[in-house]
Amino acid sequence: MRMRIIFTSKLDGEITSFHPYSFEEVVEKTDDLDKKWKKKNAQQIHLDFMLSNEEGDKLYSGTYVVGSEDTTNIYDHICQKLVQLPMRNHQHETERDILLQQLTSHTPTNYQMDVTELVKKNTETSSTWNRTSKRGKVLAISLLSFLVLTITASIALAVMVSGHAKELNSANGELTEVRTLKQAYETALRGDRDEAVNHLKDQEELSESEQKALVYMLVSEKKYKEALKYAEQKTASFLASQVMEIHGIDETKEFQESHPSPVGAFEVAFHTEEYEKAINIDGLPMSAELFKEKGMAYLKLDQLEKAKKMASEAKNDNLNEKINEYEELEEQLKKLNSQIETEKESDNEDQDKIDALEGEKEEFKTQQNNI
Repeated sequence: MRMRIIFTSKLDGEITSFHPYSFEEVVEKTDDLDKKWKKKNAQQIHLDFMLSNEEGDKLYSGTYVVGSEDTTNIYDHICQKLVQLPMRNHQHETERDILLQQLTSHTPTNYQMDVTELVKKNTETSSTWNRTSKRGKVLAISLLSFLVLTITASIALAVMVSGHAKELNSANGELTEVRTLKQAYETALRGDRDEAVNHLKDQEELSESEQKALVYMLVSEKKYKEALKYAEQKTASFLASQVMEIHGIDETKEFQESHPSPVGAFEVAFHTEEYEKAINIDGLPMSAELFKEKGMAYLKLDQLEKAKKMASEAKNDNLNEKINEYEELEEQLKKLNSQIETEKESDNEDQDKIDALEGEKEEFKTQQNNI
């Protein structure tokens, strides 16, 4: 059995949303990202994800936090969450342990943990809680199926909620959402996006996660009128960015003609390298991604301080790296200019040396332009 991860959030240059990754790949990728984030002491990034088997059956969903002190990769994250879930009976414990073993078997050897020992330690530390947890607490159990070898087993994922009816109804609502999204993702992964879209559209009321998934699928099918219908006002403002992400610049130009917006105008200007036009677009609602792109536009126009301001708003390591690289190249160019001027003013002016320095200068300028 293969396991796959789909992220419903993206991390620019690192994680693509709605792309089916193998579990092994994501373990290595998140481990590398976590080390990188902690080394830089960068702001934590929250990534929503779903784990499924190759048939599309959902095994687990959650939010992985890049740079969290609690975990080191997505395998570690899921294992920690599973062992912390209270189990209603021995059968549920067995089903949880089967999933833990399956996760471990799909994890590269150098990242594997002793999950048996992990469960044991958690049982010991939670024994006091177990003695008092019956007071006013109810377990809402979400049974999610998955394939283990050739046998389909039921996964018991427990959610602890207050005994109040309102909170129990909330838990039941979350379970309904899980089932709805699971069926939609499963259908989409098998290649029938129309059926997946119809399944979500048939719901009387969509949760935020379901709404985002539906809009994404409609945009991917270029059904923009419907996407705008289901998108909330804030989401609709940024639909052009989603078109750009999924379909590229040519489709974004067409979308902007039929559905003009400041975001669409910015995306077209930025991706056609009309940076002056991009930074002067009025009424542009900002997101982390647009702060990053506007920062890049300022950088291309040699407006370093404004680029830095955008970077502080975007909290984007990739943009910060480019700004640092730009500044380093700028320092090199200043040194070369100084050397060239010194050589030109010398009594023994060496034209060959000047030409060589000019050549280096052009190389640095090219590197700056390619940032």
